[in-house]
Amino acid sequence: MLVLFMLVLASCKNNEHAEHADTYTCPMHPTVVSDRPGSCPVCGMDLVRKAKPGEEVKITKDLARLIKSPNEVVVASIKTIKGEFKSLPATVEAQGLVTYDTRYVYTIPARIGGRLEKVYLKYVFQQVAKGQKVADIYSPELLTAQRELLYLIENDRDNQSLIESAKHKLYLLDASERQVEDIVSKKEAAYTFSIFSAYGGYVISESQQAPAMTTSSVSASSSMGGGMGDAGTTPTPQSTQSNNSQQNADLIREGNYVTTGQTLFKVVNTSALRVELNLLTSQSGSIKTGDEVSLDLGNGLTEKGKVDFVQPFFSEGEEFLKLRVYLNNSQQLRIGQLVAATIQLKETEALWLPKEAVLDMGLEKIVFVKEREVFKPKKVITGVRTNGSIEIRQGLSSSDEVAMNAQYLVDSESFIKSK
Repeated sequence: MLVLFMLVLASCKNNEHAEHADTYTCPMHPTVVSDRPGSCPVCGMDLVRKAKPGEEVKITKDLARLIKSPNEVVVASIKTIKGEFKSLPATVEAQGLVTYDTRYVYTIPARIGGRLEKVYLKYVFQQVAKGQKVADIYSPELLTAQRELLYLIENDRDNQSLIESAKHKLYLLDASERQVEDIVSKKEAAYTFSIFSAYGGYVISESQQAPAMTTSSVSASSSMGGGMGDAGTTPTPQSTQSNNSQQNADLIREGNYVTTGQTLFKVVNTSALRVELNLLTSQSGSIKTGDEVSLDLGNGLTEKGKVDFVQPFFSEGEEFLKLRVYLNNSQQLRIGQLVAATIQLKETEALWLPKEAVLDMGLEKIVFVKEREVFKPKKVITGVRTNGSIEIRQGLSSSDEVAMNAQYLVDSESFIKSK
């Protein structure tokens, strides 16, 4: 019995010593266990002592956040927001181009056929005053009409009705009263007659179109703006200066033969200028005729106007709105000049999100909707932007919880598939 008691006592002491003995293990290979410090035979790392009972670290709230998996930490730190239905005074920013009013484009025709002996208008955009001589023409028809008048005056002076008819024929052939009087007083027919402009303005070529914004530049501007940090680009106008030489070649020249009714020159009156704006339909909002427009003309000059005409059109796979704004004071404007326009829209109730919550992918607009602690990309259709907010037209409801900053969920190698 004594021997048995001693054996039990020794066993208890051994168990107590084993409980208080240190145990070492490898952090990378938990199956490696040792009763003394050393190195892991697998990876060579130093063995670490296991914690004894009572030495457990207390898991605090901050510590629990730190020991989460990386994905859980990212999801937990992203702030979310819900869209809000409200009315905001929205504004639309756009680039415009000063162009001439096509209602004030006039033509100088040839009322008689013949050969141009002298042309005084040499290049496009040359200024012309009303009553200015533009060309000298030789016309057999006009020469015959003059000789008929001189023959009647010399041989049948008392027949005033025929003489007046002969004068009236010259008037119809674009001869002025002064020119007819010179013919009668000199009693000599003129071989060339001068053609005068009935309008004032600037000469343009027959094939020349009014300067206009290109649809490709509008698409590039709208796709770049508002996405990656609102990095917008300035649209470029459809240049007319690059092909001025071709347009000058289109003008009629000395020695050319013209027919009755043929257009000699086109003259545009620049006293009536207008600004044309092209906007994507998705960004135009509810723009209507009569909306106020503020134009920045550069050099600190601003001008107020109103939308006079709204024309929807389709080009290069995109739907656009062409807006026309007529100005009262056009003295400081130049044809082809770029201006910045701000259009004030009427307040309309819509679903609004911060612009940072919408990711512009170029052809698509994406928001990240939170579903069961997971963010999923979703395609939306946006509208106007104002004061840091963007209008959501389709694809989202007011109950959807979205990431407040969509850029935080995207890296340079991500490929987003929206639903």
